[in-house]
Amino acid sequence: MPATTGGFAALLAPGLFDVLFNEIDHQPNQWVPVFNVYDSERQYEEELKVAGLGSMVAKPEGTNTTFDDPIISGKVRYTHASYGLGFRVTREMYDDDLYDIMNNMSMELGRAAAYKVEVDAWSVVNNAVSTSFTGIDGLPLAHTAHTRLDGGTTIANRPSTDADFSFTSYQAGLDSFNTMVDDRGRPLVIYPALVGCDPTFQWAAKEVIQSEYKPYTANNEINPLRMDGVDYLAVRYLTNARSWFLEAVPKQQRKGGHDLKFFWRTRPETADADDFLSGDALFKIFARYSKGFAEFRGFYFSIGG
Repeated sequence: MPATTGGFAALLAPGLFDVLFNEIDHQPNQWVPVFNVYDSERQYEEELKVAGLGSMVAKPEGTNTTFDDPIISGKVRYTHASYGLGFRVTREMYDDDLYDIMNNMSMELGRAAAYKVEVDAWSVVNNAVSTSFTGIDGLPLAHTAHTRLDGGTTIANRPSTDADFSFTSYQAGLDSFNTMVDDRGRPLVIYPALVGCDPTFQWAAKEVIQSEYKPYTANNEINPLRMDGVDYLAVRYLTNARSWFLEAVPKQQRKGGHDLKFFWRTRPETADADDFLSGDALFKIFARYSKGFAEFRGFYFSIGG
């Protein structure tokens, strides 16, 4: 049997994979700064929440101390799903390729992988009001009556009447942040950091968030909604062009952030092989991940008017 220097795929793989990963890296990846991103080493991840103790109560002299118990919620599970795609290069294509077709195929594989991850990540926001996707309280990410673990007054992180992004609707979102309480009813300090909207609304977002003076008025009133540290993002992946959201920084960056999560079980990885019968070279990419949320605080959402 004659000696061989290696398979056909091995001769192609270094250059094609370099093109593939360059293409993945060149994608804008809008979802990354919007999510808490973690690596996972398990089949799934679970999350629960504990509401701490209530406030101290009066203890008259000679009386017993009042005792309280923490409140534990149910669990939310993030189950990792697998995704993959591949392409085939014939020996004839390799011999006769005059137009860089194989590199283009590798670029397409990289684009396909990056696009799938982007769409899946943004599905958490796009399904923010869907009852099929719920958090610890059994309600969607955005709701007008989120429940507290102590059974106290409900909390809204969605307007009672949805509206397009504007000066007034943005103010309502800020009010939601400024009046947020924890599961014992105590005030929380959560700062908004980002407004996400469709590109067609980015001009309004820039006017409202960054104008020194109150937009759409002629009296040179100061803009009371202009805040340091709040930026806007024109999101290409919102399925409803009129929806928009306001969120804090990811909680992995700062306590009091939002809880949107993305878990990598397997980051994109590639493999190659030869088909003995046809002589073709085979290439594929594989990834495994999950996404979701448990806690609604730090996020405000409207589907638009």
